[in-house]
Amino acid sequence: MTDGNVRRTKTSAGRKYLRLASIALPVVVTLPAAYLVFDPPAPNDIETAIKEAGFDPLVPPNRLRGPGALYEVEDGFYRKVCDVDPTVLNGKLKSSPAPDRHRESLEKAGFALDAKFVETLNAKLTGARLTSIEYTLADVTISEIDYSDLFEIEDNLLNQKNCDKAVQRLLKANQKVCPGYAALSATTSYKVHVQSKVQSGAEDKVPVINAVQKAIEERANGQLRVQSEDELTGENLFYGIQLSHYCITPDDASEPSILPQASAQEAPGRPTGL
Repeated sequence: MTDGNVRRTKTSAGRKYLRLASIALPVVVTLPAAYLVFDPPAPNDIETAIKEAGFDPLVPPNRLRGPGALYEVEDGFYRKVCDVDPTVLNGKLKSSPAPDRHRESLEKAGFALDAKFVETLNAKLTGARLTSIEYTLADVTISEIDYSDLFEIEDNLLNQKNCDKAVQRLLKANQKVCPGYAALSATTSYKVHVQSKVQSGAEDKVPVINAVQKAIEERANGQLRVQSEDELTGENLFYGIQLSHYCITPDDASEPSILPQASAQEAPGRPTGL
């Protein structure tokens, strides 16, 4: 740290930390998802499923927020303060399949992007050519950093001058800054549905699929692959995140900075985290 005003997370003496039981599984299992015939669910159905798995939903799913970074938490919303170099996570970010009941609820369901997203795309296409964009999930995985490694990563970030300054400024404003330690990710297959008059020729679908690809990539900060004339695939998008309950504490504080459950928008029955 640059001047000693900020220190690593304090913890109460004798405190024991519970980690997600699924992290004991060493192998990531690939379970292909199948498209189902379904009525589009309510927009919050996927958020409910993610909360039931013990994570705070990331809407839209993306690669912007993940384990290891530091986040400002205010009124249930996260904002990244300091990002972690992906190479630092090598060997520290451990992955395993999500528990069966949560994985199955996500992989066997079908979801649809919101109507406003489709309307915005249609406006750019100069005509209502898209009817809906449905998607399914596969390879639903939990990734987590052990507390000792998280402590080391946090310390390294605070030793960076600009990160330390940003954290100090937020702490002086009585804001909470907490590290992310776990994420829920999945491979996503998007099925693009167009008006019947566009379905007659593959060439007519090219500008539509390209527009959808660009729009989703911009939202997700990740890359999608074109699988066919009406299908796109994005790998390892983050759908949910968990922050450590033990946040960065100033040196002059008498008690550790704890993230209240309400600030993290926790769902009932959420497993106790770091």
